[in-house]
Formats: sequence, C-alpha cells, structure tokens
Amino acid sequence: MKKLISTLVLGLLLTSCGAKKSPVILSSSTNATETSDHYEPFFDVTEYAENEAYGLSGEYPVMVGGRSAENQRRYLSSLAGPRGEVVTFHRRGSCCEYDSENGFDGVALVDVYEVVYGNLKQPILVYISFYDSEKLFIPKGFTKRNL
Repeated sequence: MKKLISTLVLGLLLTSCGAKKSPVILSSSTNATETSDHYEPFFDVTEYAENEAYGLSGEYPVMVGGRSAENQRRYLSSLAGPRGEVVTFHRRGSCCEYDSENGFDGVALVDVYEVVYGNLKQPILVYISFYDSEKLFIPKGFTKRNL
C-alpha cells in the first residue's frame, strides 16, 4: 500500500510541474505575509531573465542556494513591481520535485511564494529553490528594487 501511494504521489509530482496549469502544492504554509523592506536584498540581482518562465514556473525555479529560507526572502526583497512598488509575499508551500545532490536523498522541492504589489488583484506565484544556486535574474512582471 505504501508503495502504491508513493507511486501515485511521484506520478502527480511529475505531471504537475510539466503542465501549463499551476502545479499541485504538496505542503502548505502558515507563514506570515511579509514585505520586501523587511529584508536586506541581494545587490547583484540586476539583469532581467531572458526565459519568460524564469521563476514563474516550477520547471524554471529561481535557485538561491544556501539551504536557507532567508535567501528566498532576500531574493524576493530584491524585486519590485513594474513601477517600483514594494512587494508583499507569503510562502504558500512546496511543489515540483527535482533531482539534486543537495536535496534529501538526492531529491529537492521548490517553494512557492505568492507575491503581490500595488493594486495587483491576483498574486503572482514565484518558484524558488534553496537547495541549489545559480545566477539570479529578475522575472517577467518585476523590476529591481530601488534602495
């Protein structure tokens, strides 16, 4: 029975991140909503992503590294809305399993944050992993936060 449930969950994971719809959130969070001015931003986030799905899809998560939720929040604090608006964010949960030597037993998950700014009616989901790191970019729909 455990093997059947594990197989079903793995199948759900594999199909959820490859689909155009939002992936299934595997765990939920009760973290408080925070604003970008509560964290020191990364100063080297200056370039815009060429990939329009960067950070906006479980297939192309932002890789902040450090195995630290603090790095995820610092990354989000590096961003602003299109007109320089302060962003507000909340961790919704985790999704999108992928292979990583830095994950648990070679597997990592991507955290999903709801991000809003200004009069945005519906949150933008930003996908971030703290297991691996690579150069950070600004996703579509955001600008660099001015300090």
